[in-house]
Amino acid sequence: MTKYKNKDGTELNYTGNDVQSTLTREVVEEACKILGEYNRSDLRSAEWALHRGINFLKENFDIEEDYPYNIEFGNGRTKEDMEKLDTQCRIRAFNRNRSVEDQVSTIEEIEKKVEDWIDEIPNS
Repeated sequence: MTKYKNKDGTELNYTGNDVQSTLTREVVEEACKILGEYNRSDLRSAEWALHRGINFLKENFDIEEDYPYNIEFGNGRTKEDMEKLDTQCRIRAFNRNRSVEDQVSTIEEIEKKVEDWIDEIPNS
């Protein structure tokens, strides 16, 4: 990978041990950690890590500019899009490893099944 250079050809050099270089490296390392720690099989988890990592960098480097996509909901998605995606993910997770007759297609069905299971638990 090529090191980033600005339009004047200047690149960053944070190899020193002064306080500013050390702190900047720590902030960038923490951002990399945040961006890399998510459930690889969960789209919502990946979007959450991206959102958290970008906001972490914006906060620590005092960046206020607007980005070309909605960071809160990821890649231009609306709140409704994210709610639909969340619902789909929850239903898929519930149906995982269940027989076809035990699978559901709505959140309401999940809630009903959970209520039924709770009702089946004997009182201690």
